[in-house]
Amino acid sequence: MTSSHETIEVPRCSLKTELSKVSRPPRFVLSSKLAIEPVLEELEKRIGGVPLELRPPRDFLKESEELLIVGQGDISGLSRRQRWAVPYFLWNSEREWWKNTVLIDDFLAWADREGKAAPGRLWGHYLLNMNPESVATQRLAHWLDARSDKLAPALRDFSRNCNLFKPEQAIAKFAGSLLAGPFLIDEIIDLRVDREKLLKSACLLSVFKTLGQRLRDYHHSSVVPQTLKHLLADLRENPIHKMQGHAGLGQAAQTSLVEGLVIWADRQGDAAIIPTLDFLHILIGDPRLYGARWTEIDSGVRQTVERWLTDITLETFFEVFKSQPTANPKMVAEREIFWRGYRKKISRAWLITGINGRAIAERLLGKSFGQFGSSAEADHLGLMMQMGSYVILEMNQNGRTLFWPMSDAAMPDFYQVEYKRGALIDLCRQATLASGDGGRFHMTHPNPPGQKMYWQSKYEDKISKVIGVSRSAILTPPPIPATPQDAAAPP
Repeated sequence: MTSSHETIEVPRCSLKTELSKVSRPPRFVLSSKLAIEPVLEELEKRIGGVPLELRPPRDFLKESEELLIVGQGDISGLSRRQRWAVPYFLWNSEREWWKNTVLIDDFLAWADREGKAAPGRLWGHYLLNMNPESVATQRLAHWLDARSDKLAPALRDFSRNCNLFKPEQAIAKFAGSLLAGPFLIDEIIDLRVDREKLLKSACLLSVFKTLGQRLRDYHHSSVVPQTLKHLLADLRENPIHKMQGHAGLGQAAQTSLVEGLVIWADRQGDAAIIPTLDFLHILIGDPRLYGARWTEIDSGVRQTVERWLTDITLETFFEVFKSQPTANPKMVAEREIFWRGYRKKISRAWLITGINGRAIAERLLGKSFGQFGSSAEADHLGLMMQMGSYVILEMNQNGRTLFWPMSDAAMPDFYQVEYKRGALIDLCRQATLASGDGGRFHMTHPNPPGQKMYWQSKYEDKISKVIGVSRSAILTPPPIPATPQDAAAPP
């Protein structure tokens, strides 16, 4: 007999039994159109930018182009998806499809049959690859212009405001806008154009080429060096060689931009020279260190940049010299006044610093300076200068001033990373210069006991006789202030 409170227990299945049962996946039934789709379509009509499309995999692009090669530019053998891959290599392939008018016209005729979405899809490709010299750009500009009513309002308005479908006018407008700041570039990015793709685009190369031409005759102040430096910061050093364009466009853009910037900045003066040099260090590098990059640049432009670098190297030497503690501030001011008197006669200059001066040198010169080896003191400093056919190495503290002919194979060249201070002094320590003959020699700043001639007069006389370079300063130096900060401007 059982109690009324007793329950009947259902025997439990083992885990093995449960796992052995066949399970059916849940079924979801989707409506033919999601409720959110009309909302997205309405937003696209009102503010739509460039349609977001994933770039096809590289293998797929390669496969599509190989089929195009087999068909000798005939797109009839390509699937729909493969045809939409064509704009990804149309401008940049080594096959130079951008010159093939039959391919371009056939592709655009097919795109017409694809419906109203085609202009929006091709707008971004057109913008990023825009080069007025390209047949593909010219053909697509005409095609898009005739179908601009099918573009989203934001793309249509931007295209109209920038004359986008007249490539030369559009590129000129983009270039001119950079003289005032990056505002137009920001506007393009706001249209959902990928920023990295824009920075690496043929369009921007075309803009740089035109901007350089514009700067040659531009007589107004501008923040263009700062704008370009900020714009290309993500691409780091030598950015143009990381950008994409058909053969020759990158080099043409770099040559035009460098030459235009230098000509403009030299006309503007120091306010423009400093930021221009700062940008050139990133864009192409110091011509004294990266000569191969400057082979296509006009020689006069290169000489101008080297003159700027010589001036800034001199200024950096004086700044480091004055920043280091010294028992004789008068000596520092004397040397600054003396060597400034030769400023226009110095054709090359290279700073050599010890550990203490490295931070200032890096701030003002980037990588463009040398260092003394480990045997030198932390506060040692040197300035290599070329005057005429001679090299002069002026050293701080009580160091000697070394002189040697440019042709002296035993002595180091300009622009080295490291110099051995002690070895340089030893090479010139015993050398003397008799009767004005050329050779290696040294001089010292303190006057010999009992001699009243100023060291400046002694140096000036020797430089004039041996090197043939005269200084504009008078033999008797002006009164020296108590501190370097009070030093007068050079005569």
